[in-house]
Amino acid sequence: MEARKLSKSDPQPFQLSLRIRHPSMDPDDLSREFKIEAEHSYRAGDPRALRSGIAPASVHAESYWLGALDPGKWPPDISFPGHPKLQIAAEHLRATATNSFSWALSLSTTRFFHLHAELLRRIRSEGGQVSLLVALSASEVGSFSLVPEVSRAFAEFGITVEFELTND
Repeated sequence: MEARKLSKSDPQPFQLSLRIRHPSMDPDDLSREFKIEAEHSYRAGDPRALRSGIAPASVHAESYWLGALDPGKWPPDISFPGHPKLQIAAEHLRATATNSFSWALSLSTTRFFHLHAELLRRIRSEGGQVSLLVALSASEVGSFSLVPEVSRAFAEFGITVEFELTND
């Protein structure tokens, strides 16, 4: 399944989605752990939806979980109680994370993936796959760069990054 297509009404120039395939893991456990509701999921052994009444019923061979990541919900780890001007700076950083693809990837690795590092490693060690699906609006994101820390983190966690350029 691909990352959902960006629409003209979508304020973000990109969409990040996490996709996990696993031999047996319960997708509901992933939703609880990540605190993200799955956009699409099924569990190994669950019956497949029949497209026609002709084919015999079959079951899913593996578990699947797909959820959207929202870097704007992972505010920078800064707090300045009693300092309104510094709180404004924190809000600007949060806004940057939702509009800058490079910042979003950095936040994803430093906040989300590091927070869930143990689970991500377990998924891989049990024969699962973890992918970050990236849908980019070609007209909104002219270019981007991956800093070495981000590239290393994806390699360390065994995360495949899949890019899809969309035409508005």
